[in-house]
Amino acid sequence: MPHSGDLKPLTADERAGAAAEAKRLAASGPALAELLGQTLPRVLEDLSASRREVDSLRAALDKEQQKAREKTVSPSSRSREVNPRSLLSWGDSPVPPEPPRPARTEREEEQAEAAGALLAAPFRVTAKAAAAARTDPLSALAVQVAKALSPDASPVERARLIAMAFAASQGDLEAFWTARRQRKGATKPNRPIALRKK
Repeated sequence: MPHSGDLKPLTADERAGAAAEAKRLAASGPALAELLGQTLPRVLEDLSASRREVDSLRAALDKEQQKAREKTVSPSSRSREVNPRSLLSWGDSPVPPEPPRPARTEREEEQAEAAGALLAAPFRVTAKAAAAARTDPLSALAVQVAKALSPDASPVERARLIAMAFAASQGDLEAFWTARRQRKGATKPNRPIALRKK
């Protein structure tokens, strides 16, 4: 009685198919060897050319880095500002330095100062902003920032801002509105009271 692990003998058709496949593989061996013999020298030549190119690029990079180090070390270069773009080159021609920016006019200077003052001014919560903060998450976050950054802000206001910003960054509006509604700090756990022994 044959075991389940025993191999069944091949049929005549299976033997004929296996023999044909073996002959096909044996016949293709010389063709594959010839193809490999033709391809391998080209691959080795391409590899050598790539290695030479890498070596020349590495040498050019080392040369440019050495020039850059020499320019930064020389005393005359310490007194003047070095434009990093002037150290780069494309082929043999250096990249032209950026043109100098025109000086600001007096009016542009005044506008820049006014803009800076506006950016530095504290955000004042208006009634309109407070009303919008009830339904608009962005307005609610702006109002909370103003509250948390005021000089007399409590740690609860700052913690609320952090919780709202984190919830907004995660896209969790439910947690956002829950953090906004939170009015008290975290409750302190009750300390166990030691019982007196009689």
